[in-house]
Formats: sequence, structure tokens, C-alpha cells
Amino acid sequence: MRETVSGTKGQYCLFDTAFGRCGIGWGDAGVRHFQLPSADIEADEARLRELTGAAGPGTPPPVMAKAIADLIAYFDGAATDFSTLAVDLSAVEPFYRKVLMAAREVSWGEISSYGALAREVADDVAVSRAVGQAMGRNPVPVIIPCHRILTADGQIGGFSAPGGTITKKRLLELEGALHKTPALAQIAFDF
Repeated sequence: MRETVSGTKGQYCLFDTAFGRCGIGWGDAGVRHFQLPSADIEADEARLRELTGAAGPGTPPPVMAKAIADLIAYFDGAATDFSTLAVDLSAVEPFYRKVLMAAREVSWGEISSYGALAREVADDVAVSRAVGQAMGRNPVPVIIPCHRILTADGQIGGFSAPGGTITKKRLLELEGALHKTPALAQIAFDF
């Protein structure tokens, strides 16, 4: 089942996947929000309505219809690449946006660490906590795969989307990446 509502600020659509009912919100510049399923579908819809400012029914344009089809395939276990899907991160603070764009480069079935992303975006492992905060504020999880970012020792770390770390584990299992070791941020010495 698909429900779509449009408004002055954006549009959204709720759609069913193998994981449950997800929601996607978009505007002219691309996807603004992606919502993983929670136990309260009405609250999910209210949140998307608030985030998008939606006011009435609408239909996803072709690019969003394809994104929805790709998300459904993803949750069915198909290796899916969302790296070319336009995302609108204009509401995200610049440093966090830089972190999210770096996380977007981590491919299906691969993982990285907070420290490795910190080194990539700031050349400083000390900003790993800020990298974690950026992951927690990711408005488009799965599309920007924050679930693929783990601690340096391979622990799950946090996950702020519905279901928390249980959902993060399920996504990693779906991709066959749960037991991989993330890239480390530390530089090896040659002695």
C-alpha cells in the first residue's frame, strides 16, 4: 500500500517493505527524509507530514517512484546503490553534511568506522564523536548508509532510527556485513 501527500514544502509517501512500512519525503532538490518502520504508523505519518509541510494528496514523480522501488528491492535483499539518488541536505549543518556525503560512499555489504570517516573528512580521529553525531542526525538513513559505520573494534555503536541497534544489526545482516571488521583510522607503523 502506498500513501502520498503533497504540500508547499515537500511531499511524502508511505510504502510497504519486507521490514515494514517506510516513509520517504522529498522536495524539488531530492530526498529530504527517509523513515524506517516503527511500531506506530500513525506517528510515522504525522512526523513526515510535519517534516514536509504536506497538505494534500499527490503522486511521486518518476525519480521518487524509482527510489521507492529501489528501497523495496533493498529490503528484499537486493544489492542496491543509492549513491546517484539526489538528496537534499540543505537543512543539515555543513560539517555534518560533509560527513554524511563521505558515509554515502560506503558501498553495499561494506563497513567503515567513525574514526576512518573522521580522518577522511577532517584528517583528525579526535572528531569521531562529531562523526557519530552526524550519523545520528542523518535524515535519510539507508539512502545515506549510516548503518554501515561501526566503532573501530567492530562494535555496532549507536543507531537513532526506529528499532535502534536491533535495526542496525538487521540492515547489516541483510547486506552480509555484520561480522566484517571496519577500516581503522589509525596509521600503521612500519617497524
